[in-house]
Amino acid sequence: MLTNALRCKDCPVKSCAASVLSERELELMSSNVSEVEFCRGEALFKENILNSHVTYIQSGLVKIHMNATGGKEYIVKLVKAPAYLGLSTIFGDRVNNYSATALVPTTACFIDIETFKNLIYKNGKFAYEIIADISRNDLMDYKRFATQSHKQTPGRIAGVILYFAEKVYHNECFELPLSRNEIAELIGISRESVTRALMNLKKDGIIDIDKHHVRILKMDSLRAIEEAG
Repeated sequence: MLTNALRCKDCPVKSCAASVLSERELELMSSNVSEVEFCRGEALFKENILNSHVTYIQSGLVKIHMNATGGKEYIVKLVKAPAYLGLSTIFGDRVNNYSATALVPTTACFIDIETFKNLIYKNGKFAYEIIADISRNDLMDYKRFATQSHKQTPGRIAGVILYFAEKVYHNECFELPLSRNEIAELIGISRESVTRALMNLKKDGIIDIDKHHVRILKMDSLRAIEEAG
């Protein structure tokens, strides 16, 4: 983990919200923010720890995960940069309700939460963009949960592979950043079901997979499985 100083007005990946801030407001944010680089597997923040910052991912990919009854963990969702984390809890709980862990090398900005709240109070355009961001994320989460609940194992696995190919890597060949167990935690099935479904896709000639390396051989067939559920 490496921490850097920065100037928010020079950030090449400013959020839509930060883009409407004045130069003076950006200077205020710069004096109350730290940029941190995380290696794969490092926690950006942990569940049940005091929430003192708003997190903005500049680059990378993180998993949002929670502990469940009996010590079991499940992954709520994956978040690709650029994106804020935890906006919906700014005015809620004082502790983090979930953990965030880097799946690939990730750079994140930690903005003092009181500074962030002050900008919301004083800049209507900034507040509007934050509300819009929360609304978009909520709608995507509702749609994802509703869609996934009606899918069988093959459709869920196909959806995971398509997500990484089309949304993360923009390539039909990629290194899968999730373990078989993490895939199971993400889509709500057993690890054994994940392994079996991946092997079936390989046997049918739809993908080639070797440990974490995936190559999609029949994109149309994979999409058809995902859509059929």
